[in-house]
Amino acid sequence: MTPRSSDASDHDAHGTAKRGKGDEPDPRAELAEARAAEERADAHGSTSPDKDAENATGPRPGASIPEIELDLARTREEFAATLDAIEDKLSVPAHARRLKASVKRRLDSDPKPVVAAAAAGTVGVVALVAGIVKTIRR
Repeated sequence: MTPRSSDASDHDAHGTAKRGKGDEPDPRAELAEARAAEERADAHGSTSPDKDAENATGPRPGASIPEIELDLARTREEFAATLDAIEDKLSVPAHARRLKASVKRRLDSDPKPVVAAAAAGTVGVVALVAGIVKTIRR
C-alpha cells in the first residue's frame, strides 16, 4: 500500500484532511492535525487545562534526573493508591465486612430496627418455605 500524496486539494480550509464516502480515517493524518491544532493554540497564547502547571502531569521540561525520579515515584504511589481503591470497591469480602460493621454499629446504638428487620426476614423465609412445601404437596 502506498501512502497517498497530501496536496492542498486533500485538505479543507481549516487544514483538516478531506475524506471520501468510503475512506477510512488515517491515524497519522489525525495525529498531524491534532499537533497542528495544538501548535496553533500555543501560538495564540491560549491555555488549556491540561497545559496548566497545576494540572500538568509528568516532569516539567528540562527537569533534572532526580526530579524525574521523584515524579516517577509519586506517580507510582498515586497509581498504587488508585488500584487499591478500585480493588476495595470490587471486593465482595470487603463489602461484607463493611455491611457487618454497619449492622453491628446500628445494633449497638438502637437494636429495635435491626431486630425488627431480622424478624421480618425470618417471617419472609418461613412463608417462602411454607409456600414451596404447600405447592409440592399438591
